[in-house]
Amino acid sequence: MTKPIEIDGSSQFFRDLENKDGHTVNKGLYNLMISKRDLMLYSKGIKPHRFWKITDVKKYFGLKGNKNDLLKKITMLHEVIMKEREKEVVNNRIIKEK
Repeated sequence: MTKPIEIDGSSQFFRDLENKDGHTVNKGLYNLMISKRDLMLYSKGIKPHRFWKITDVKKYFGLKGNKNDLLKKITMLHEVIMKEREKEVVNNRIIKEK
């Protein structure tokens, strides 16, 4: 059984996720994917780039924990959001076909 993720709902991530501006990939989703990649590198001892800080990731997503906890939480968050987006795409296709 998976423990629920404690996340600050007023974080910048959720504001960016809501802001769609008509683009296929919004800023929040893009940052989620990039942060997942960066945390995978960081958890293996590789700093993604010179100015990268784990505290920036924590502040942006409203999360707490060490590098391994953050990676698990970001991965779970990514899976949940991508499943929801997939459902939306399928539902939109069904509606358009009718």
